[in-house]
Amino acid sequence: MAGTSGSEKTYYINNTIGNDNFPGTVKQPVKSLRELNLRLQRKSADICFAGGQIFDGTLILSGVMGENSNPLKIYSSGDEKAIINGGNSEAIKIENCSNIWIKDLNIKGNGRKNGNIANGLSIAHSRNCKIENLKAEGFQKSGVDLYDCIGTEVERVNATNNGFSGINVMGSERNNSRNIMIHDCKAENNPGDPSNLNNHSGNGILAGVSDSVTIDHCTATNNGWDMPRKGNGPVGIWTWESDHVIIQYCISYRNKTSPDAQDGGGFDLDGGVTNSLIQYCLSYENQGAGYGLFQYAGASAWSNNTIRYCVSINDAQSTAGAGSFFIWNGSNNVHQLTNCMIYNNVVFNLSAPVISFEKSSAHFDFMFCNNIFLGNDHPIAGIMKGSKFIGNDWWNTSGESRFMDFKNLTDWANATGQELLEGHFAGMQEDPEFKGPIVTHLTDPYELVDLAGLTLKPDSPLKNKGLDLKFILNLTKPLRDFYGNSVPLGDAAEPGIYEMR
Repeated sequence: MAGTSGSEKTYYINNTIGNDNFPGTVKQPVKSLRELNLRLQRKSADICFAGGQIFDGTLILSGVMGENSNPLKIYSSGDEKAIINGGNSEAIKIENCSNIWIKDLNIKGNGRKNGNIANGLSIAHSRNCKIENLKAEGFQKSGVDLYDCIGTEVERVNATNNGFSGINVMGSERNNSRNIMIHDCKAENNPGDPSNLNNHSGNGILAGVSDSVTIDHCTATNNGWDMPRKGNGPVGIWTWESDHVIIQYCISYRNKTSPDAQDGGGFDLDGGVTNSLIQYCLSYENQGAGYGLFQYAGASAWSNNTIRYCVSINDAQSTAGAGSFFIWNGSNNVHQLTNCMIYNNVVFNLSAPVISFEKSSAHFDFMFCNNIFLGNDHPIAGIMKGSKFIGNDWWNTSGESRFMDFKNLTDWANATGQELLEGHFAGMQEDPEFKGPIVTHLTDPYELVDLAGLTLKPDSPLKNKGLDLKFILNLTKPLRDFYGNSVPLGDAAEPGIYEMR
């Protein structure tokens, strides 16, 4: 219906009292999606599905142009959501549209292994659309898929039991998807795409070939466990070939990968990512790394990224070579993986390294500052050339002072040049005196401030011991710590995620 604009009426659809010969009013609704699609080829209209009913087929919109002040609305009536059952295809397919608002619906497919071969909600080459209060399940590809979209909001989406990804944002070869907000969403139990034998699947929330994407207050859990291949694998929340991505106030936990495959981590800034930020996030008990910093061969150069005020607890549970932070460069070109600031984070790991550098990890200008690392006496694995550590607290939970192959942290610093600032020892080897407990079962991003176990006791030896990163590295200070406190509150900031009064 190219050339149509605005919304002149509402089509009501009800498969109990409807009839495809009816005009589509509230008292005389149409019955089927097939008839609705025919009518939408001739005239744009809001679409109201009878709540609590199931509608088989695919809703298709093409060339619909709603108005900025009056978007075309697709929604359910009443207190119950309507269900659009796409069967083996999409439930909703939107192309070349603008100002479409989809809300209060459930969409489902026949299942990733039971015949479905599509995305659930597919929006392509469209702008200024909004998705709100949607459940998407049973699709082989992604529950929600945005391709070459601009100015799209995805809010309160629950994407579960899909194959490739819960929510996927992708740009085309000619155009990035851009100005995307993903907010208050949950990607749970998206196991893998059984038809994809050549690349990763089973992701939670993924943004690729995009610009200016924010992923805020979202969760990803139990994804990736049935990826049908070995090799590179899925991650809970991540981005690739993208610029200016912010991932914040998110929880990614207990994500998985297939046996003997890679990844299965919490968060990831992957190949070609630039000018991006992960902050105020929690990762725990993932099979792979809590935070991956990866560059693959053939990607655009990776640079100028930051991870700050984040937490990793007992990540890297089974993926070979992974640590809580994991650095890998498949290009083997040091100039392809550069300039990363990793500061004021807390990492706890007793069974894997807190930081792991894969044997192919050529990188340059990575700064680890003001972090608290709790682990064993070998907290770093691999070759760390290209990284600089200053002002971090390294605590062996056994209480022993041994650090790597040295008697203590000071000896390691003097031998390696790490944890030295202008020739003076700047590291710490102190029990941070967390209030405890450190482990968590937190699943609600709005309860992150309740992670009280990682606040410091009043007599913590780390009080006012954080380095002034603005003075040393010319970093712009964040406005607040993990708990919302101003930084700093005392004479100086503290290492870790908590600012003491």
